[in-house]
Amino acid sequence: MANNLIEPQNNVRALPRFRYLIDIVVLVAVTFLLDIAVGFFVRVPVSLQRGFVFDGIGKMLLVGVACGLIRLRGETLADIGLKRPVSWLRTFMIGVGLAAIVFIAIYFSEKAGFRRDLSRFKDAQGNLELTLFGVFYAFIGAGFYEEFMFRGFLMQGLAMLFGASRGAWIVACVVQGALFGAAHAYQNPLGIAITGTLGVLMGLLVLASGRNLWPVIIGHGIFDASRFVLFYFQGPPLS
Repeated sequence: MANNLIEPQNNVRALPRFRYLIDIVVLVAVTFLLDIAVGFFVRVPVSLQRGFVFDGIGKMLLVGVACGLIRLRGETLADIGLKRPVSWLRTFMIGVGLAAIVFIAIYFSEKAGFRRDLSRFKDAQGNLELTLFGVFYAFIGAGFYEEFMFRGFLMQGLAMLFGASRGAWIVACVVQGALFGAAHAYQNPLGIAITGTLGVLMGLLVLASGRNLWPVIIGHGIFDASRFVLFYFQGPPLS
């Protein structure tokens, strides 16, 4: 990767490092408070369909908080990677290619016996309405939210905190990937390892594309949506 692909903007470089740490801590705190609030007002357990709706709304609220923090420190969404690509067609094709490669790799690894615990999605089998909710959620709650937060807000914040050097961006990429894997702990240890590895690889793709999030947002969304379609026909693999 060329050095200029991971150099921050001048206005980003001028901010004190601790400001990024504060913003990360604030967002994590808001996330926990939102979980507590939802748990207080929503009776559990909830159906998977309602879960998609509540989770999607909550994640968009968190995106709003993150956008507010970015604005307060004098930056724009482009500074974290949410910027217009040079070519939307090329970006879309990269996203489709990423989704296809990951889908094939995961599909055959599951056939070989390397299976995450995806039993929480078992109700999607044969349920068209739930599958459609899942596909919509895949683009909003997974593709957009997770890439915005992990490969965007978090990775940029960590890189600035670590000094904004080339090495800092690489370390930030690895750390966000590890946290991304931990966020999928419900999938069992193998799921943590797989999603963590994918998180690092997608972070590297973001850096290689000039810190542009759109290829991974598109690829992530298409991959997760295609998995829900697969679950509709044959259900998730049994771990």
